[in-house]
Amino acid sequence: MTRTIKKNTISAMLTKFLSEEERQKGRKRVYNFQALNGLGFNFMGETPVYLMAIHFGATNIELGYISSVIFLTGFILAGLPRILAGKNLINVQSTAWFIRGVVVLFYSALFFLEGRSAVLLILIVYTLFCSARIIGVAVWNPLIKMVTTSQNRGIVIAHGNVLNQSSSVISKLISFIVTSFQFFSGIVGILLLQVLGVFFNTVAVLQLKKVPCRETVEYHKGRNILVILKDSLKRKDRRYPLVLKWVTIGVVVLNGLTIAFIRKEAGFSNNLVFLYSMVMALSIILSGLFARTFADRMGSRPLLIGVNILLSVSFVVWILLPVTNSMGLPVYIYFILGFFTNFFLWSGNVLVSRVLVNTMPEDESFSYNSMTNFVTAFFSLISGIAAGLLIDLGQNTGLMLFNTYSYLFSFAMILSLVLVFLSFLLIDKGSMSARETAAILFSFEGMRAYMDIGKLNTTDDPVKKRTVLLSISQNEAPVATEEIRHIIASPLSSGKGEVLKSLFSHPRPVLLPELLKEAGDFGSYHQMNAVFALGAYPGKDTEKILLQLLDSDDVSIQSNAAKSLSRIGHNESLDKVRLYAEKADHAWDKINFLIALKNMDPDGLVFRNIFNDSGKIHDGVFKQTYYSLAADLLALKPPLSEIYSSKNLKSGEGVKDFLEQTRNLDFFYKKHKELKGWFKTGSWGDIRQFCSESLRGSDAELSDLSGPMKNLREAVLAKSEIISSGVVGNRESVYDYALACVYFTYQILVSSKQYQ
Repeated sequence: MTRTIKKNTISAMLTKFLSEEERQKGRKRVYNFQALNGLGFNFMGETPVYLMAIHFGATNIELGYISSVIFLTGFILAGLPRILAGKNLINVQSTAWFIRGVVVLFYSALFFLEGRSAVLLILIVYTLFCSARIIGVAVWNPLIKMVTTSQNRGIVIAHGNVLNQSSSVISKLISFIVTSFQFFSGIVGILLLQVLGVFFNTVAVLQLKKVPCRETVEYHKGRNILVILKDSLKRKDRRYPLVLKWVTIGVVVLNGLTIAFIRKEAGFSNNLVFLYSMVMALSIILSGLFARTFADRMGSRPLLIGVNILLSVSFVVWILLPVTNSMGLPVYIYFILGFFTNFFLWSGNVLVSRVLVNTMPEDESFSYNSMTNFVTAFFSLISGIAAGLLIDLGQNTGLMLFNTYSYLFSFAMILSLVLVFLSFLLIDKGSMSARETAAILFSFEGMRAYMDIGKLNTTDDPVKKRTVLLSISQNEAPVATEEIRHIIASPLSSGKGEVLKSLFSHPRPVLLPELLKEAGDFGSYHQMNAVFALGAYPGKDTEKILLQLLDSDDVSIQSNAAKSLSRIGHNESLDKVRLYAEKADHAWDKINFLIALKNMDPDGLVFRNIFNDSGKIHDGVFKQTYYSLAADLLALKPPLSEIYSSKNLKSGEGVKDFLEQTRNLDFFYKKHKELKGWFKTGSWGDIRQFCSESLRGSDAELSDLSGPMKNLREAVLAKSEIISSGVVGNRESVYDYALACVYFTYQILVSSKQYQ
């Protein structure tokens, strides 16, 4: 009893909405259901029913009815919300789906019937099948909304569609193989497939029943289907998704008759029809992948405009097919054309479904979906009747256009153009503009950026994330810029620092306001990176905020601001920066100030104190770093950092290689062996004397030196005695001093006119 009370208490605390854990579990079961349902439906559904009806001599009007009845049965939904009020949504759908499978078993009577009685049985059983199905369909959109969020709804719808169609490919392949055998090529094989469909349909129901669900069919007195329809059509955000859905269904009904076209007019055999339908399923899979990849981030509206334009073009080709009973086309023409037509049509269907679910009201989702399918029945009825009449009209040889189905395809083309017009009117919150979408789909850079963003949002590997971020930061496409803006707006993002730094090497002026805001925010974890990036954005706004940061009490902010100021061409604060640089005692700040002073002062006075400044920090590799940076700022070759690197890896190797390169100067050539020996034995006094003689003994020749090189010469002459004293730092520090002095001595001599 205690357990029962506890369970009831917990249940009372829960709302009809699912937790994230329940939604994840529900999505998994929904995916399983869709995969199994794809197998079941395609053994029982439209294509085999067409073939059975054609086998027993159904008329064009009857074939049109078969194409439309799957939606036409929506009429029964008029009073359903009131009848099913309070019933659990999953129980309603699973029961309807089970009945759908049981009804199919009545086809077995076709073994004993012929002609009109057989056609009548097919129409009745298929109508009952579709009636049970439509009850379950009324639950479907509320179910999808229940297990998804607005952020992943498009992905879930599209992924489920891919699973459904993938399994349908398997079922159609099986159907093709079965009907390829002589014994199963006729009605026997098709009825065997129906039995397989019932089996998989039942297994799918078992998966569906495991979807977590606390929602019930809600019915509000006075809120019948007509009232809901009237209210929905008054709202623009609901009106256009509804009309788009209804017209799309009309086109689906018309397009379904391509099966009858290839069977009766193009002369396809039953097994070839199943092969054709398998290829169509592949196109629908790709349409799902297309929608899954682009719908949630681009929005449905711009994509709908494009796919519906292409859909209308594809129907123009169907119109022009020169097919008669006496002249045929290669089979692959039908496969290719059908593939693209289905791709465009079902891409549009998924995109419309996404918007339809997003705009569905929370409090009467079942009734709303029932209304949607109820009105769909009218469009289906009109399309089905019109299809049969148009085919009959085309078969009148006196009125035939290019082929007997040209009038049918012309009607489909007109409806496709209506879809294009409605797509422009669609309200899809967060949707990209047509221009932005085209910039992605029809641009290599745009597509690469879009795919990279997708990878960034799905991978957890930090190395892969860094690689993708690098790719996005180097991409000039607008979508890449928007993604970077999104990352910067995040208060905590693992890639934010990398992105901010990338804005220095790959400037994006449009993001300057975001950079200025980040740089001026002392509470930002990435403030330093933003200050660094501002060095690539000259202008008054940048200069203003950097000058404010230069007066900060934080030395690190001072040094970063000084460096960025120097890079945008500011030099009025040179004296202030020199003063701050003298007080700095951290390696990073010393390096920043060295860069700033080099950029601000064309005379390079900072190089006169190169050894004094480095001497304030005795430990570690700082001296090597500082001297190497000075060499890089002066564009000296070979890079001093490479010489230090070789020396650190294997003592003496870097010096040896460098000295071999200095033999182009007479003084270095004559002292080559001695220099190698001095470094090897630590004869610092001899090295000091060599540097001093090289530079002092050439006063006349070096009188042309100016700017940084002149100041660098003064630094070497003034501080070369440190080498001989050996009192500053350990042996390694003195070695680094000595190497830097020799290196700079060589560079000073090479830069003079005497050696040019």
